[in-house]
Amino acid sequence: MSDESGSGDQGRADGAYVLSRPTTPSSRESLIEQRIREAEAAGQFRNLPGAGKPLRLDDDDHVPEELRVGHRLLKNAGYAPPWIELQQRIRAEQAELERWRSRVRGRWAQTGALERARIHAEHEQRLRDLNRQISLYNLIAPPAAGQLPLYRPDDL
Repeated sequence: MSDESGSGDQGRADGAYVLSRPTTPSSRESLIEQRIREAEAAGQFRNLPGAGKPLRLDDDDHVPEELRVGHRLLKNAGYAPPWIELQQRIRAEQAELERWRSRVRGRWAQTGALERARIHAEHEQRLRDLNRQISLYNLIAPPAAGQLPLYRPDDL
């Protein structure tokens, strides 16, 4: 005996249902929604473990499946992957570079030619050092983490 609802169910004489394969995505979705509503009405979603608690969403999509347990152990022990530690160092160096640039700009008008040449040389060295770290980061960070742009020599 066939179900006229279009859900793809076929009833049996003993009252059980055998699922036939839904023919369209919409009939498949409506069948799934129907099953969820029936399970909810039957109370199958009551008293689930973790009910009412926030989801624990660990951002470890960048870690291969076979390494995730080890990664979590290290993370919980306070360790981070090398690329994350390098990223933190880069962020700190970038902040320090901006503070240094701000100090230099504040006294630029009173700076003589010899001092300006020294400042330019120091600036170029800071950028080379930072770009070296950024290049290393871009090599070891997973693609999902994104790449960091390199600094170009520019005016202070």
